[in-house]
Amino acid sequence: MLTPREKEIVEVLRRGIHSPTLVASELRITQSGATQALQKLEKKGIVSRTKAGRNVFYRPVEEPTVQPTSDTEEDLELVLESYHALSKVWSHLLRLDLTHEELSKVREARNLLEEILVRRGRSLD
Repeated sequence: MLTPREKEIVEVLRRGIHSPTLVASELRITQSGATQALQKLEKKGIVSRTKAGRNVFYRPVEEPTVQPTSDTEEDLELVLESYHALSKVWSHLLRLDLTHEELSKVREARNLLEEILVRRGRSLD
């Protein structure tokens, strides 16, 4: 049996938000709270966890695992380069007087690229 909050978290995961940081942002809770809730859902067998380096992603168990498709190595290399570029840009953007929403959008773009790479079995190094 899931609590209303757990149901809400699973719905967020189904919409494609898979990192604890983005779940926390979406639900307006702390990252620690999101991580703890996701860990409880994992113990209940509702979500599965994937780790890529220092990053952790959660997905509903019923979600099929995405297998690499006909993506060429060149395509994935471009996504990887874009991910690294956004990571560098992020450190510079923190120095600017940007709104929380603007920073959140940049972080979300970087996290989306990261998720694409993880789903395709590509290392972030």
